[in-house]
Amino acid sequence: MNRKLNMKSIYRSVLPAMAAVFAIASVTAIASVTAIAQPTAIKEDAAQLKSDKAALQRQLKRLDADEARLKSDTASGRMSAESKDAYEVYRAQQAVKAEKQAIAADKTASLQMKSDKAALERQIKRLEAAEARLKADTEEGKMAAMSKDSETVYKDRRVVQGEKKDISADQARLQADTKR
Repeated sequence: MNRKLNMKSIYRSVLPAMAAVFAIASVTAIASVTAIAQPTAIKEDAAQLKSDKAALQRQLKRLDADEARLKSDTASGRMSAESKDAYEVYRAQQAVKAEKQAIAADKTASLQMKSDKAALERQIKRLEAAEARLKADTEEGKMAAMSKDSETVYKDRRVVQGEKKDISADQARLQADTKR
């Protein structure tokens, strides 16, 4: 019985000491893992920031090239610089012009002239409808009122804005990691 009391007293005195040793060991282990994790997070954030800055530079170059292409295509009159709606207006104008030439070539008061005048009225209505659609689409900001080149420039600008947001988020994350 004496021996049992000795073992109980030993357990009672050693058990809290062992618990304290394990607690200190776990805190030390967590602190060392945290200390190791912080430089890794900082390095990862710095690498992401560098990558986003490089992507921004690539997108800015692409935007410059697309803007130059839009400017040259517009100056040369290429159709890639024209929107679908603007092209429809152009085609309707050409049709009206052709009908007027056909009427000028017809004999006065002939059936052909009568037919050509009716076709001219249809082409004028088509032109007015196309012009109204172009105006409405332009006011509403619809993509049908934009040329392919303009659309490319618009999308490039959106990508550049996204890259700038990514960079600012990366910088904030990096600052937060360095403060820890």
